[in-house]
Parts: sequence; C-alpha cells; structure tokens
Amino acid sequence: MFFEVKIYDASGELKKVVSPKRLSNRFWKKNENALPDFKDNELGGDDWSPKDSRRVVRVGFEEVY
Repeated sequence: MFFEVKIYDASGELKKVVSPKRLSNRFWKKNENALPDFKDNELGGDDWSPKDSRRVVRVGFEEVY
C-alpha cells in the first residue's frame, strides 16, 4: 500500500505530488524480480513431510447429557 507523496522545495513550496498508483507502478517495475524468497523461512520448510505420507484420522462425535 502506497500513500500520496508531496515533494517540497527548500523554501517550503509544493513542487510535485506523486499518486499512490504511480508509486506502486514504479515499485513493481524496479522490483519485478525481487519477490520474497520463501525457501529460507523460519518454519524450516525442509522439515515438512510429503503429502503422501500423511495419515487420515476420523474423529467421531458422542453426545453426552
């Protein structure tokens, strides 16, 4: 999320206003290959077991009065 940016000169007069859309476009043009790298996260993605080795457990429900 980007907010409107106002640029002032040395005397304090408003020189330019940059819209959030323009800032977003500029960011993504410059950083299109700088997506987050999820390989080295804190969760330790290598420790997860593959989907095929998971076991299905059925849980029943009993009514108690």
